[in-house]
Amino acid sequence: MKLLVLFYYFFLHPFHTSVTEMTYNGKEKSWEIAIKLFQDDLETALSVYSKRNFKVSADKEVEKVLESYVRKHFGFSVNKSLQTPYRFLGFEPQNDAIWVYLEVPTTQDLSGVFLENSLLVESFDDQTNLIQVAKGEQKKSFLFQKGKTIQQISW
Repeated sequence: MKLLVLFYYFFLHPFHTSVTEMTYNGKEKSWEIAIKLFQDDLETALSVYSKRNFKVSADKEVEKVLESYVRKHFGFSVNKSLQTPYRFLGFEPQNDAIWVYLEVPTTQDLSGVFLENSLLVESFDDQTNLIQVAKGEQKKSFLFQKGKTIQQISW
């Protein structure tokens, strides 16, 4: 069994990554954020975070732990101190991934704001978190990883 698990992690799951899409919705005057995480990676991180064996399911307790974890590892700040609040809208399992949905109600373009994305970094040394930001025609990508979990958004 141990050999099978090692085979899976080294050959079938050779990297650890997440993808986040941040898109400005001018009609709603808010930033819509969708974070895609691999379910097995997320369950590993949540098991460490909650100090118990964790499986993602449609359960209020799961949602509470997931929201707490995301708020600890994903956020915005101005001058690295003032936190920009966001709404946790929920999550959705899809095949082997979990989509987490957030919303930042604001008309600002977030330029100059510091963004933190340290999701799963404490569980996987090779974790990378890609964020794609789009407001109208303006688009930019940011890569977060161990040692580089906070970056300033600039256009």
